[in-house]
Amino acid sequence: MKRLVVFISVCCCVLLMQASIHNVKDYGARADGVTIDSPAINRAISAAAGEGGGTVYIPAGEYVCYSIRLASHVHLYLEQGARIIAASPTPEGGYDEAEPNEHNRYQDFGHSHWKNSLIWGIGIEDVTISGPGLIYGRGLTREESRLPGVGNKAISLKLCKNITLKDFSMLRCGHFALLATGVDNLSIINLKVDTNRDGFDIDCCKNVR
Repeated sequence: MKRLVVFISVCCCVLLMQASIHNVKDYGARADGVTIDSPAINRAISAAAGEGGGTVYIPAGEYVCYSIRLASHVHLYLEQGARIIAASPTPEGGYDEAEPNEHNRYQDFGHSHWKNSLIWGIGIEDVTISGPGLIYGRGLTREESRLPGVGNKAISLKLCKNITLKDFSMLRCGHFALLATGVDNLSIINLKVDTNRDGFDIDCCKNVR
């Protein structure tokens, strides 16, 4: 029995060592409140996912962003003083295009799309967003969201599994702070949300805490 406990402990240590930390500043993020930092954050997420998983570390600073694309087995950690700020779309840049959806005919546009968001994931699993930082939807719209490049949600999740959102704050999040559709095993723990339209829209999900 003692040998089994030691073996399990060693395995856990190995797994922890393999789960690397990716600082977004090492991927080009400036955190100066001006530069669009979403490409750097997306590079860090892709690198972590490419290694089978890891933590994407966002240190203190102001990260102006368009769409951030989550990936499986990645922990996005917002340090104290870190602010992910939704940028306003311009002719040179904007949020990911809203994907085609025939159900636009039957429900509102906001519930029919996920990619036109500040942070989104589709078909992913084992993902955590945590830390004492802030997600600020300054450039998100709460009205017309059909225009190309416009973002209208802070976090969007579709057909995902094992998602944890923990400890961060959300401010002025556009049409939705969180749109979760078809998510299995979703934990929302100690979030502080001060928004100006919908807070949590949780549709067709299972095992939500």
